[in-house]
Amino acid sequence: MTTQKTAQPTKNWCPWWLSVLAAIIVYSCLKYLVPNLFLENPEMQQFRLLAPQLAPVLTIPFLLLGAKQLYDGVTPEKEEEMEEDS
Repeated sequence: MTTQKTAQPTKNWCPWWLSVLAAIIVYSCLKYLVPNLFLENPEMQQFRLLAPQLAPVLTIPFLLLGAKQLYDGVTPEKEEEMEEDS
């Protein structure tokens, strides 16, 4: 009476393209929008100068999450199916 657990794809709470879209928004905001903000505020000058350099670093996790979500739904083909196709 043992039951076999089959790998079923789980329902993601957001599709992969939302993570990629979030990466685009974060990158664009940090690279182009933040340097134009806080021009008169001397306390924010350091952040304003650092934001464009942080943009790629903060974008990478969103892109990795999007790639993970994209390939979570892909099931590997069995060898038998590959042999029948060729």
